[in-house]
Order: sequence, then structure tokens, then C-alpha cells
Amino acid sequence: MNTSHPCSNLPDLPAPRHGLIVLEGMPGAGKTTAACALAQRGLPVLGEYTDDGDATIAVSQHPAIADDGAHQQNWVRKAAQCTARLARDSTVYADRDWLSSLSYAYCITGTGNSALFRQRAAWAARRLHDGTLLLPGLYVIFDLDPATSLTRRAGRLRPGHPWNHPVALRRLRHFYADPGRALRPVHPGLARALRQPGRVDISGLSDPAQIIRRLSALGVRP
Repeated sequence: MNTSHPCSNLPDLPAPRHGLIVLEGMPGAGKTTAACALAQRGLPVLGEYTDDGDATIAVSQHPAIADDGAHQQNWVRKAAQCTARLARDSTVYADRDWLSSLSYAYCITGTGNSALFRQRAAWAARRLHDGTLLLPGLYVIFDLDPATSLTRRAGRLRPGHPWNHPVALRRLRHFYADPGRALRPVHPGLARALRQPGRVDISGLSDPAQIIRRLSALGVRP
């Protein structure tokens, strides 16, 4: 009988894409604010949700929470857009990527071993292997405590979203502290892949101007 973990038998996942910098982390920590500031400086930035023309979609037009297919398709579309941008720019910043899909699935259960978490981990691994998702060269992880996250977003919480609740936010923060650790029990191969990108940690309580200077300095020089 084969007792090995089925996910451990998958082919090796691709190397990180040099020059791709993804802003991830806690809601309300300043990712989108930072992305907008970088774009105002003339740097190549892709918003959290995009249309086929690379334009950022307003939060009010994001897919419904339960529309899993539309959310996953957004990450695939953004990967293609990042690839096209990287063909002409040495650095591209993206406001979130497919890691958000995994963080969501992780935070909505009490075990980190739910069917949805396993399903999304397997989906991400397949898409990384076939090249329709990208492993970034660098993740910038924005941290923020749950209470401050809720306070900052008090006027724009999406009805029914789990990130409206402190318990889910605590789990989300635990995920972002070490995504590979969270994924190891359900997908060791993907957990190993997530050890490859560089990581920069940003406190959402830091001075916004300092954050932008730090992010700008991360860009790859041509």
C-alpha cells in the first residue's frame, strides 16, 4: 500500500519569477493604498481585481463572496497580465495574488484542513505547474492586528465576509505569519514552493511615506 502523501508526488513547482513583487497580508493594513501610491509614481502596478484591459476593478464590482470561479479566474488573468508586464518592465507590483485564495480558505475553518483549503491548494499547485499562475520573486506581507483591521474598515466591510470577524482575522494573521507552515499538512509540495520567494514584512502601523519609500527601493534595476 502506498502511504506517501499524494501531493508529495507532484512534479517540482516552478522557480520564482524575478521582478514580480506581490503585496499580501491583512485587510486594512495598507496594501491597496501602497499600490496606488506606487502607481502614482509611475511604477507598473496591477490592482487586486482587474478586467481584461488591466484596469483595476472597484471593490463594489468584485465578484460575490461565493463566486469561487470568478475569484480564481481573476488570479489567472492577473498572472497573464503580470507576465506581459514583465516582458517590458524589470519590476511589476501586484496587489494580492492567488495566495489570497488560500488565506481565505484557511481562515474560514477552525482546523486549516478543510476540503476548500485542500481544493484550493491543489488548484494553485496545478496552475503553477502549467504556468497559468506565477510564483513571485518577492512577497511583501503587510501585518496588522485584528482590532485595528476592523476599526479601519468599519465603513466598508462587505456583508457576510469572514474578514468582518476577529476570530477569522486571527486565523488569517496566523496564515500570513508562515504560509508554508499552514500548507504543509495539506500540500507539502506547495509548502516547499512557498519557501522560495523572498519575503519582506511591513507593519500596517508604519508611516505610509516610509512604506512607499521602502517598496520603491525593492524594484529591480534594469
